[in-house]
Amino acid sequence: MNGLQLIVNQYQPNLIPKNKIEIYSFFDPFCKDCWHQNAVLRKLQIEYHQYVEIKHILLPSLKVLTKCQAQSSSLEDNIALAYKAAEMQGRKKASRFLRFIQNEIMPKQDIITKELVMHCAKKAKLDVDMFLQDIKSPHVTQAIKCDQHIANEMDITITPTLVFFNEHIEDEGLKVEGVQPYHIYTYIVNELMDIPVEKDLPPNLECYITEHEMVSELELEVIYEWPRNILLNELNKLKIRNIIEKVHYEHDLFWKKKVI
Repeated sequence: MNGLQLIVNQYQPNLIPKNKIEIYSFFDPFCKDCWHQNAVLRKLQIEYHQYVEIKHILLPSLKVLTKCQAQSSSLEDNIALAYKAAEMQGRKKASRFLRFIQNEIMPKQDIITKELVMHCAKKAKLDVDMFLQDIKSPHVTQAIKCDQHIANEMDITITPTLVFFNEHIEDEGLKVEGVQPYHIYTYIVNELMDIPVEKDLPPNLECYITEHEMVSELELEVIYEWPRNILLNELNKLKIRNIIEKVHYEHDLFWKKKVI
């Protein structure tokens, strides 16, 4: 199976509660494949939310960190520092912050500015004062070094890469490099679980777009797996009701919550 390999589990991932799979997601914030991989991760979270815990780790390689530094003019707009500062307030808030940042820089090819970072921090409901303090904190720099150690030990060299661990700390982890078909990931989750797994259904389409503010049509195809004509029909219904609007960026098509 191309792109998959076993690695020794030396990290004793925080698997709470029991019978959960912990997934380490190594990403580059400027990588389009990583951005597309997010759709797969969201589908996993929707269908297997009670079984999986996802930890996003910005790949702290020299190449990625140099790219983050090159895009920044101060500490406040360095995406590596900003993401780790957001993570100080919890994984869920950090994940929302990352999504808002990537929604700006990936489709629109925007340059990261302090204003953009602060805008996304507020939308993610971060404590902004604490966020600004943490960006300058040595704890954030140390957290990046810790991630770098983990990436080196796991021999992570490309993005995106996912590493799956089950609750048994003596077991090996399973590393999956690149973007694979969705059924590969569901197969791994089912194989690593010790109990029968039941999938949940995705949320109402309107709720999903409203929650995430802007989503690509490709992401919706991944999440819902509807025939294209049915998906477009449902999207057009929401458009007619003035709830969402269509947006074109480069070669991708997006749908976003309409601001009245």
